[in-house]
Amino acid sequence: MQSPPWRDARLACAPHQGSILLDKDGKRKHTRPTFSGQQIFALEKTFEQTKYLAGPERARLAYSLGMTESQVKVWFQNRRTKWRKKHAAEMATAKKKQDSETERLKGASENEEEDDDYNKPLDPNSDDEKITQLLKKHKPGGGGLLLHPPEGETSA
Repeated sequence: MQSPPWRDARLACAPHQGSILLDKDGKRKHTRPTFSGQQIFALEKTFEQTKYLAGPERARLAYSLGMTESQVKVWFQNRRTKWRKKHAAEMATAKKKQDSETERLKGASENEEEDDDYNKPLDPNSDDEKITQLLKKHKPGGGGLLLHPPEGETSA
């Protein structure tokens, strides 16, 4: 029984169109196929639509591009690997951004806790040094404020 024409490997693109390389023993050397821009464009477009090809889809695509099924299969395997690496790198970058934002917000909430100390009513038993430090921390130049006006004077 004869296979359909799109499964015929004789119609595939030849690596380096007509150049046959031989190793030191005179045997044919495996060469890497060079795909045309049109073939790569069609493969990329197909990859955008689906990351995996079933047998008949792969056979049709290979036939239409003048490639073997194994070339299409290997191209898709390599392209999925490249896609996964890129996706993993993007996820790692997003996680780093999220972690740094979480740390930034965590630092902001710690400052809010310190602000809570500033906004609390002063303890009458608190010493003047603690009050002065709070004022300096939250208001630049706040150390020059009078904490206790002299008796008989009112603050304006």
